[in-house]
Amino acid sequence: MRKARRFLSLVLALVLVTGASLMLMVSNVSAASTSWNFKNSSFKNLGTIKSTVSVDGLTLIATSSKTMSVKKENVTVNGTAYTHCLALGGTGDKYGRAVKVPVTKNSTIKVVLRSSGSSTRTLTVANSNGNTISTMSAASTASQQTYTYTGADGYIYLYSKNSGINIYKIQVDQASGSSSSGSSSSGSSSSGSSSSSGSSSSSSSSSSSTTGSTITVKNGGTSLESAIKSAKKGTTIVIDGTVKSGAITLPAGVNISGKNNATIDFSSTSGSSGRGITINGSGSTIENVTIKNAADNGIYITGSNNIFKYVTTCYNDDAGVQVSNGGAYNKFYNCNSHHNADAKGENADGFAVKLHSGEGNYFENCIAEYNSDDGWDCYAAHGAVQFKNCQANYNGYCDGIYGDGNGFKLGGVDNKTEGKAAHLDPLNHYLEGCKAIGNYAAGFDRNNQNGVVTMKNCYAEANKKYNYNWPLKGKPSALGYEVTFGKAIIQDCTSKNGKNKIDGATLKGNCIGF
Repeated sequence: MRKARRFLSLVLALVLVTGASLMLMVSNVSAASTSWNFKNSSFKNLGTIKSTVSVDGLTLIATSSKTMSVKKENVTVNGTAYTHCLALGGTGDKYGRAVKVPVTKNSTIKVVLRSSGSSTRTLTVANSNGNTISTMSAASTASQQTYTYTGADGYIYLYSKNSGINIYKIQVDQASGSSSSGSSSSGSSSSGSSSSSGSSSSSSSSSSSTTGSTITVKNGGTSLESAIKSAKKGTTIVIDGTVKSGAITLPAGVNISGKNNATIDFSSTSGSSGRGITINGSGSTIENVTIKNAADNGIYITGSNNIFKYVTTCYNDDAGVQVSNGGAYNKFYNCNSHHNADAKGENADGFAVKLHSGEGNYFENCIAEYNSDDGWDCYAAHGAVQFKNCQANYNGYCDGIYGDGNGFKLGGVDNKTEGKAAHLDPLNHYLEGCKAIGNYAAGFDRNNQNGVVTMKNCYAEANKKYNYNWPLKGKPSALGYEVTFGKAIIQDCTSKNGKNKIDGATLKGNCIGF
């Protein structure tokens, strides 16, 4: 009998312990929520927005031609009163009249919105590459619409597909569990931007900290320049939110990583020495950060074996990214370079791999759009470049400035080597799955390239001069005599709504539109 009691006591204790453990596990699973209510003081006094601004981790993307505004407007949705809205005054895209929202995997995005007119309109939800992944309906009466995001950690864009929409609140809910790093409890912001009530801590009251090999830089704390001085090989500098900086040179092996819509604003730089970040070493990684407003290149690279992931360069006064003078084996993944423009329109490409760049530079899932000169420019490169699933769209015009306007410009003559006459430097560039749309000159352009360039499964549409420009012969001005070029390979490619000049290319496989 005594043994039976002991056994029953053990069973009861086990049940109680198990139940307590399950309750603890459940209590540690909570909904981390970040919200932005446009009635908050950080938003409601913005008025008309004519250039991109970040507030509490939310980025409002605007230009002089695609403005939006925060204004008073009273609506009630599900018993909650809203007093101000972000008015998207018309159709937008990821580069203007759009909202850039930080998200994590399995987030639920909630948007309180309405059409600014009497008809129902469509709010586009786009991924970081600008591709539509969902839509929300904006009726004339305000309502809350939801979307479940299942992609990788990063951000999405919200913009109107067809005229004005008013947005009152954006909220991102994420299911999060407890972890050794100390995840926040219910109602706290996963990005540290705001609470679920819509009130938020100021992004300008901030600090910096050094923990082991990590230095965190926020507005109001240690400057990026100071962090660079303290960093050693293996150090990661974390950019938290938006910071301003003068030009920096990144030491070899020092990394930069961003969070909370990290942006480095180099608007204080000036002249040809005003490059944002110069990298002349190797072994660094830059990821999840926007580089903007530099007086020259956003990023200038002469080093090798560096990695760039989810980096955006925009509104710089020369090429967003330039690799030159021996820079080799640098890898770019999911990078975006847009709205870079120099005064004459002749230099500001999205990505420039030129002027004696080395071999082995690689681009995958990268986009160059709306730059004043070219999307990619490989002029006077010394090493072949590989492109996979990249896009070059609408280059050649930016904010009233016109340039060459090629999507992928892949040549040509090297007339910049000191002590050596102008000469052809044949390179066998390789492009696969790439697209060129709406550029002011050619989509895929030889530009006197004498090597055998391969384009496989590429697509060109509505480029104003040629979709594919691959002449057999040409007379480069730097040489002064006619040259017969190497024959390019165009395999399984498509040309739509445009002309082609391809006597210097061989068509293979299933080519359409030639």
